[in-house]
Amino acid sequence: MNNNAALPIGPVLAVTTATQVLTTLGALALAAVAPKAAAELGTSPALIGYQVAIVYFGGLIAALLGGGLVRRLGATRISQIGLWLVAAGCVVSTLGALPAVAFGAWVIGLGYGVTNPAASHLLTRASIKRNMNLVFSLKQTGVPIGGVISGVLLPPITLAFGWHAALWACAGLAALFSLMLVPAQRRWDTDRTRAPFGNPLTSIVLVWKRPVLRWIAISSFAYSAVQLSFTGFLVTYLVAEAGLSLLAAGTILSITHAAGAVGRLAWGWIADRLRSGSAALIANGVLAIVGSLATAAIAFGWPVWAIAAVTVVFGFCAIGWNGVFIAVIARQSAPHEVGMATGGTLVFTYAGVMVGPSLFGALHDHAGFSYSTSFALLGLVTAIGVVCVYQARRSLR
Repeated sequence: MNNNAALPIGPVLAVTTATQVLTTLGALALAAVAPKAAAELGTSPALIGYQVAIVYFGGLIAALLGGGLVRRLGATRISQIGLWLVAAGCVVSTLGALPAVAFGAWVIGLGYGVTNPAASHLLTRASIKRNMNLVFSLKQTGVPIGGVISGVLLPPITLAFGWHAALWACAGLAALFSLMLVPAQRRWDTDRTRAPFGNPLTSIVLVWKRPVLRWIAISSFAYSAVQLSFTGFLVTYLVAEAGLSLLAAGTILSITHAAGAVGRLAWGWIADRLRSGSAALIANGVLAIVGSLATAAIAFGWPVWAIAAVTVVFGFCAIGWNGVFIAVIARQSAPHEVGMATGGTLVFTYAGVMVGPSLFGALHDHAGFSYSTSFALLGLVTAIGVVCVYQARRSLR
């Protein structure tokens, strides 16, 4: 058997996308039920900013190890392990105390963090080069689709059975799909090696020594900080300052994530047509700045359709950039380095997620900022990311 034989693009894309959907669902579960969970735990809904940060701290650690784990254990096996970790983290989070929520978030992050290096490895073995941006963007639609499911499914479960039941539902779905991957794991993980794991910092060194990867990695810090602050606090913002019900806010969150899913496809298509992922990322960032300022203008009494329209624009961009970003990494890396480069770059991405929502929550709880003011500041953070992408383009000249 040829250990490096091309994999079938359809099944690989379906598996990697579904894995992304379910791990994202677990990672965003608490955000979708934040007002109810916070009330029962006796804390502020802004707690979600810290919970998201802990999730991505686990993701950062996992990303450091992801490339080596993929080469040693196989990309499909790592995807299965990631799903099981997410399931376990959701269960631990329901134990009813803040330390359990924190530890559960970290375990979820470990699972979430290994899935992207694994998926990039599988897709690189299967994807068509001329459509790489679109293929990676299709897979990355799993993030907003997971968000849509969290907004549609979890608030009703929470209202009917409690927020614990919502997290248990996420755990069950992730564990079930991991079991369904057993046949694929046997067929696809034929390129495993017995090479040592090596220094976990190797992936960061690989990214930092190449200017294009370095600047793209730094830009992802800004873009991811904006994305997770937006999705993590949107429900709480709409309930607290726009006067919407939890169900209405959850529905708008779902619509926003759906716009992000469309955005991922659209930005991938645009990048392939432009033959430049970095140009598409710059255009994305400029439009996201407009979306952030419009979202910050939402006030009590706005009609629901107007709120949805504004957040759709922001979601189309702030959630839509990731597939193009990962495709840029894959294009700028040798085939055997794709997993390592993806993991190393995602360290910066996850660091942005850790800092962004935590700072967002701190500005509200400790500095007295309104949610709307904090949403306006997301435009400034996006502008920093745009400058970094421009520097990445310059490094290729």
